[in-house]
Amino acid sequence: MPVVGSRFLVEAGFIIAVAVIAGIERFSTWWIIAVVAGAWLIVAAVEIAVWARNVVARQPRAVEEPADLAPAPAPAHASRPPVVVRPQPAVETREPEPESEPEPEAEPEPERKPGSPRIVAVPSHEPEPEPELEPERVVAYLPMNDSPREWNLRELERAARDQGGDNVAQNEERSYLLMYLREFAGPDGILPADFDALVRESFGDVLHSVA
Repeated sequence: MPVVGSRFLVEAGFIIAVAVIAGIERFSTWWIIAVVAGAWLIVAAVEIAVWARNVVARQPRAVEEPADLAPAPAPAHASRPPVVVRPQPAVETREPEPESEPEPEAEPEPERKPGSPRIVAVPSHEPEPEPELEPERVVAYLPMNDSPREWNLRELERAARDQGGDNVAQNEERSYLLMYLREFAGPDGILPADFDALVRESFGDVLHSVA
């Protein structure tokens, strides 16, 4: 107990001395708290080290076990030599095979007399009539009048929609042109004759279906 008490006094004095020195140096409050906490951690580490050393010292030492003694050799008993028994060869008894019966002689096949060949009438196949080819449809377009005329915008839209091909770019161009021509068409959809050349150039392949 006196040893523990003296160590406690030394540790307490160490912490107090650190706090006093920090106050003399006029450290701020947070610095004083940090310095005192560091001193306390040092004291705690010393206490843990002393406690661990005492625990190790109190543990009993393991008693050394004697080395394993070699097993005593077993007394040698006089062993008799093994008796080897040789197996006798087995005598196989074969039964007499039954006599095979004689195979019956095959009867000779009767001779076939050559007969006259049979004549079978084969029905004649009538030739199938060839399918009649459908006449090709010929679409006749009436010649267009080359003189300037007034075109119906609604008829042009119908012809571009029904007679237009698979050219996507051409179809889009015609759609934009029809939207532009609506500004110049009358209430009945008739374009002035001034747009005749533009209509023939843009819708030349479908004008045959326009009345």
